[in-house]
Amino acid sequence: MESDPTPNRVLGYRRQRFEAKKVRRLVRHVDPWSMLKLAVLVCLCMWLISMIAVVILWTVARSSGTVTSLEKFVNSSLQLQDWKLDGEFLFRQFGLISLLFHLGLAAAIVVATLVFNLISDIIGGVWVSVIEEETARPVQESGPS
Repeated sequence: MESDPTPNRVLGYRRQRFEAKKVRRLVRHVDPWSMLKLAVLVCLCMWLISMIAVVILWTVARSSGTVTSLEKFVNSSLQLQDWKLDGEFLFRQFGLISLLFHLGLAAAIVVATLVFNLISDIIGGVWVSVIEEETARPVQESGPS
């Protein structure tokens, strides 16, 4: 089978190849304070995204009539007179509970970091293979002469 003599191209661009050094690094300790800052930031971002998603879902459910049909179903099933879903109350409760959950998740991440550090002291750390970008240099492709 004969190889294709045309150069490697991706959407009109020439594919660049690099020669880099692959090294192994040993991770023995992760700073809990750094992990706390990172975990709180990530968890607060996730909380904000979940709050925006709840507002969008509630707006879609309210405008499509799903909330009204659910209220009618509950009123007819339980033989109630005027049961309604209070969106503001539900939003505040969801916001508080999910905020506590996300902050608890951040605390759990810090505890997991401390457990990693304790286990790392026992087993000697974790080996990670990385590629050093500083040593990466383009490979000269030898074209047909």
